[in-house]
Amino acid sequence: MKPVWIVVVAACGLLAGSCATLSEDQCQTGDWAGIGYSDGANGHGTGRFGDHVKACEQFGVVPDQAVYMTGRARGLTVYCQPGRGFQVGRSGNSYGGVCPASLEGPFLGGYSDGRIVWETQQRYDRAQSAINAATSRSDDIERRMREAEAMIADPAVSDDEKKALRERLKALRDDRYSAGEDRRQAIDLRDQADRDLSRLRARFGPVYGGW
Repeated sequence: MKPVWIVVVAACGLLAGSCATLSEDQCQTGDWAGIGYSDGANGHGTGRFGDHVKACEQFGVVPDQAVYMTGRARGLTVYCQPGRGFQVGRSGNSYGGVCPASLEGPFLGGYSDGRIVWETQQRYDRAQSAINAATSRSDDIERRMREAEAMIADPAVSDDEKKALRERLKALRDDRYSAGEDRRQAIDLRDQADRDLSRLRARFGPVYGGW
């Protein structure tokens, strides 16, 4: 299977311009201060300007870098706030090191808090997936046990076959017990993660708002 990014690049190659950062109208209008502000407010790095240059060159337009960077700097003052850092961290997204030194500390404080929430949510989600898998496994074992029991009760089945079926039933009971233990352990992990999330909501809610 091809990596996703290769598929995306291939699609961009087949659909010329479909992955461009700016449309022809945006290039021709040339609101570089506004575009820079929007990019800064969304946390884009300086490489975004190069993407805009590539998008506009096919239309014969050269973006104004100085005006763009001034707008981007203004936008970064919106992005580089503790609350936004918390949102970025809680979403599991990475930080691209775009904030100026004067704003980076508070932003990273919020980002770190958000990562704590994200990691706790990941623990919850993994535990819930394990519960679902163990439940599905247990249900499948129960089905196979009923089938074996029905065959043992069938007079048409030979004694040797019934003996083998009883051995299979014993193994299935062991598997059912194992699945039950896995499910119980996963429930404990999920419930612990849920309690941790509740504590984090109480801790961070007053600072960053609810989620």
